[in-house]
Amino acid sequence: MSAVATGTPPAAEEAAVRSRQATEALAAVLDPELDRPITDLGFVHGVTVDGGRVSARLRLPTYFCAPNFAWLMVDDARRALAGLAWADSVEVVLEDHFASDEINAGVACGTGFDEAFPALADAERLDGLREVFLRKGMIASQGRIGRRLLAHGWTPQQLADAKLGDLPERVGLPLLRRRRALGLPSSTGAPAFVDDSGRAVPASGIERHLTLARTTEVGIDANSEMCKGLLAVRYGEDAVLSGEGAA
Repeated sequence: MSAVATGTPPAAEEAAVRSRQATEALAAVLDPELDRPITDLGFVHGVTVDGGRVSARLRLPTYFCAPNFAWLMVDDARRALAGLAWADSVEVVLEDHFASDEINAGVACGTGFDEAFPALADAERLDGLREVFLRKGMIASQGRIGRRLLAHGWTPQQLADAKLGDLPERVGLPLLRRRRALGLPSSTGAPAFVDDSGRAVPASGIERHLTLARTTEVGIDANSEMCKGLLAVRYGEDAVLSGEGAA
């Protein structure tokens, strides 16, 4: 329905559209350890859009959440918002964290994590940490897909032969995102089920692969529920909005 028909001023309608786009951009940002969108976890406290300026406020379950994970989320959120075509100015602020000042200032001016926290880690170590959890998320995602397909009558051989293009789009999208982030083959003709180095899993190894994936997924899910509970205790039960599941 148009702005004229609803009586909504065009500027207000545009602001609403941009606010929704900003939230959608943040939904692509994952907590690296929990492998869940920060929007689903309740970590996005607010989004403000003013013309070409967009700002987001993030919060975490505890005051002492690991600064390396916090840095990754703040930096990824800034990059996601900066990717919006209309965004001229981007600000992401982490609230109520013992290292908020260092993280907010460092991310805002492009300082590396190693410069902001020289005693904790260097840039290569931080990138390596991101990769470790991306690989875990990729394996867990394959587990969810594999169990769903087996429940629909697929055989282990069919899973081993499956290509990314054979997967239903909505089911395969989270896996595709992680593969791309890791620089692994992500074309429609690439094997759907691979190990953490990108090698195709043979039919004889599918069962073991899915068992490993399930173990990884259980660990991720347990940590996610704990963090959601801590966030709810810290900020109130309404702090955590229910998402539609893993991204």
